[in-house]
Amino acid sequence: MRGFLSLFTDSARELKQVRTITVAALFMALSIVLRTIAIPIGTDIRITFAFLGVMIIATLYGPVVSMIAALGTDIIGYLLDGSKMREYNLLLALVVVLNALVYGLFLYRRTSQKNLLFSAVLARLTVVLIGNLVLNSSILYACYINPDFPFAMSGSAWSAFGTWMLPRLIKNVGQFPFDVIMICVLLPIVVKAYQQVFHKSVLRTVN
Repeated sequence: MRGFLSLFTDSARELKQVRTITVAALFMALSIVLRTIAIPIGTDIRITFAFLGVMIIATLYGPVVSMIAALGTDIIGYLLDGSKMREYNLLLALVVVLNALVYGLFLYRRTSQKNLLFSAVLARLTVVLIGNLVLNSSILYACYINPDFPFAMSGSAWSAFGTWMLPRLIKNVGQFPFDVIMICVLLPIVVKAYQQVFHKSVLRTVN
């Protein structure tokens, strides 16, 4: 338990460093740029790799910093979005923060590069399954399509939900291999560059 809590306390201490604020802002900007060049493929469905910036922040600075950065990125990205379809949804924002928490818990202070990459892929899979397909989809459907979801729905309503959900499932399943490729290419490069520039190891030393 102490080791688990230390992920949060150590991450919170990172906020005292100017380096943390500077580097986090840099990767927040990367996420915002990637968000703006997303490829829309349907209503509320688009291909984007904006998660990479938050994932890198989670790797470098842990769950507290990554949650703050993810929320900031989401708000700024929404304000900069010239094609807003609806008002800002606090429930969807909460999912963004929870996704960042998952990245921080999985990636902060891993013990080796191999362990880091495995954890990164597992974290992304968790976010895709729970964050994207379960939470995001449920919130979008209940808020904007059918307020009775998931209660008081008839068989035909569930059939309509399945039809609505299918493109989201195909998109997330189809994009996941590309997510893995981007993670395996980008994350080791960033970690190595960070360690060389700041002379600070991202990986935890095991005695």
